[in-house]
Amino acid sequence: MCQASDALRQAALSDPPPPSYAPTGLTRRPPRTTAADTRLVILGTGGGGAPKATRTGYANAVIVGETAYIVDCGEGVHSQAWRSGISMHSTRRPPGGSTIGSMFFTHLHSDHTIDLVNFLMGFWPDHPLDIYGPGEAGVPIPSYPPGRVAPMMFPDNPTPGLKGLTEGLFRAFAYNINVRMADEGRSGLENVHVHEIGVRHDSYVPDIDLGVPGSGMSPELAAPAMEPVEIVPTDANGVRVTAILVQHAPVFPALAYRFDTPAGSVVFSGDTGPCENVARIAQGADILVHEAIDIEFLSRRVVNLPNRDAIISHLSGSHTSPMDAARIAQRAGVKTLVLSHLVPGDDEFTSEQWEAWARPHFSGEVVCGVDLDQFALAR
Repeated sequence: MCQASDALRQAALSDPPPPSYAPTGLTRRPPRTTAADTRLVILGTGGGGAPKATRTGYANAVIVGETAYIVDCGEGVHSQAWRSGISMHSTRRPPGGSTIGSMFFTHLHSDHTIDLVNFLMGFWPDHPLDIYGPGEAGVPIPSYPPGRVAPMMFPDNPTPGLKGLTEGLFRAFAYNINVRMADEGRSGLENVHVHEIGVRHDSYVPDIDLGVPGSGMSPELAAPAMEPVEIVPTDANGVRVTAILVQHAPVFPALAYRFDTPAGSVVFSGDTGPCENVARIAQGADILVHEAIDIEFLSRRVVNLPNRDAIISHLSGSHTSPMDAARIAQRAGVKTLVLSHLVPGDDEFTSEQWEAWARPHFSGEVVCGVDLDQFALAR
């Protein structure tokens, strides 16, 4: 949903809401649990930036022993991580918990990055923290309808990558950082190391070059056919991370990630329209976590908005139905499909409904994710 969130929130206000926007009364199963040493944790399953009463924002963790790898930081993940035994401090974490070693961002929409500042200011990492994510997008920014002249903030740097985002957060919170260093004796945030993933354009060279031409100007340019690129070589835990471009135009770069561990493999689609690159990176994976959207429901919700055509164009072209997510999982030959980043995500549909839409198109296990779900990886 992403940049359409404000419009969808406005449209939702015209619907008769439940009292105080409370949960609708639908029964949801409790989160899955596992004692496996290597596991996937679905920290949050809601998509878009609109507030939700029943789900937190989209975020995930791959746990390998005492190390956690975080994928995206939607609203509420800072608290969800702690509830899951995840900390940024090797000496200050729940018993049996894990420490965040690295973080990965699929793209830079706010519903995937909003809690990064909570992680950094709240946990205050006490060890080297590597953060990976999209590089600079470049200009122009495509508009809808094509040719429309849209206003632009900060025209001197309108499409910063993850380094610009992180530096901007540090500048915005400079007083908090400096006063805690002076008054509490904390270290600086020199432990944070940002690595941008992207494509070369103009004079920009990313830290990790995906080696293909691309831009957000069209679906084809946003996700050209390519092979996965190694982002993190096999580390001390035996974990290797690869990435590939996916179709979330005009947002660019948008990435899917694959984590190969000694116990199994997990792929995160990120936000994407139906995309063969997802099937490529997910080949033979144990678990594919894929976004899911119901475009018909959302089209009815925004029908009276003046910018409804732009919203529907983005939602239908840059996101994926549960049926198409299942077809991609089938082509990839994965074992389990987990539907997450659900839009709408506040119990407008039951988990059983989401699963029923996907199940006819996929021969493996289909699970509609619930916040704090855990899935074992074990061979």
